[in-house]
Amino acid sequence: MNTKHIKRGVLGLAFLSTLWLGGCRTTSPGGSPGSATAENRSLAPQRVDIRGNVIASRYAEGQVVLEVEALAPSVDSRYQRAYVLVTPTAQMVGPDGGPISVSELRQGQRVAILLRGGGQGTLYGVGVARKLWVEDDI
Repeated sequence: MNTKHIKRGVLGLAFLSTLWLGGCRTTSPGGSPGSATAENRSLAPQRVDIRGNVIASRYAEGQVVLEVEALAPSVDSRYQRAYVLVTPTAQMVGPDGGPISVSELRQGQRVAILLRGGGQGTLYGVGVARKLWVEDDI
């Protein structure tokens, strides 16, 4: 094979690699990288089953039943109020992104939850938590 073809191939590969790696830069939706806006302070996805404050918490035998009420009607939340069983096997994420335990869930916390289960229309949800995020107060 001719060295001219090898040089062209390496140059083309380097150019494509530069384009590919240049497209991997992440930016926040607000604009510049690292800027924190109120919308992206949460680690939870934008669309969840219920996002709101814990208004009641009942602990029994290693499980917690949370009553969560949404702050205001939102298109990003499926239910306005939900009764959620949180088992020790549910994936729970704290405000800093680290795991938390069932015993750290308290009344008054702001949470976002993905559920297993159903509900009555868009008003009441009942189910078992698949994943739960404790959010910072906004």
